[in-house]
Amino acid sequence: MREIVVKREAKLIDYLIENTEYSRNKIKSLLKYHSISVSGTKQVKYDTIVKPKQLILISLEKRITKIGKIDIIYEDENYLVVNKPSGMLTIATEKEASRTLYHAVRNYVKEQNKKNKIFIVHRLDRETSGLILFAKNENLKRKLQENWENIAIKRKYVAVVSGILEKKENRLISYLKENKENHVFISKDSTGKKAITNYKVIRENKNSLLEIEIETGRKNQIRVQLAELNHPILGDSKYKGQKGKRLYLHATELEIRNPLTGKILSFEAKFPRDFLKQL
Repeated sequence: MREIVVKREAKLIDYLIENTEYSRNKIKSLLKYHSISVSGTKQVKYDTIVKPKQLILISLEKRITKIGKIDIIYEDENYLVVNKPSGMLTIATEKEASRTLYHAVRNYVKEQNKKNKIFIVHRLDRETSGLILFAKNENLKRKLQENWENIAIKRKYVAVVSGILEKKENRLISYLKENKENHVFISKDSTGKKAITNYKVIRENKNSLLEIEIETGRKNQIRVQLAELNHPILGDSKYKGQKGKRLYLHATELEIRNPLTGKILSFEAKFPRDFLKQL
């Protein structure tokens, strides 16, 4: 439970944006699920006026399903955005069919209504945490996937990599291939799938914290390109990285153009504080 004492009169949503790290979409989602109260009264309207000395309480409990807890960033009648934990598969594989993010989210929506359905739009690697978008109907899922590279206007990540980078800001362009062992590598003859990754160093000590924005969404793209620079992501044993408690890569921002309305939808999931300890 988080407590905030109001110091000036303002609209509830404006005051929370100023005094918390939450995005507008996150606050609206919290209001929708009755997770915010003012002076003991649950609130659902974002334009409620709050006044000095009132107490705002924010419940930070995650939704519990049969699979575990789900950190829901945003939800409306068409979309569901979830902050996936590191170590969880996005969808089922031959070895793991049930303990996946998809099954957890599917259980969650069916607990509300057995007729509800959910459709996954894109994926993250098992070891990567962060934002994943789901569609609540198949037609929307199809519209999103058919033009995903253009619909996904912004895809940002935060990563901790080994060492200090000589170039503090760079645009990486590579051509990626995959072998029979599912290992992705950079082609030397410019054949394969083109991958473009932009990075900027935002903090460094013994290691470096990077803000990353991708222009393409290839498998293991960020991991392979940073390993090629001899600055692999911490915890990435598959691509030259040091051993760690997890892979220190987190999908922190997603911005899409809603194919239903043409309007921009922006979502954010702050990177775990543990990332800073690795510097």
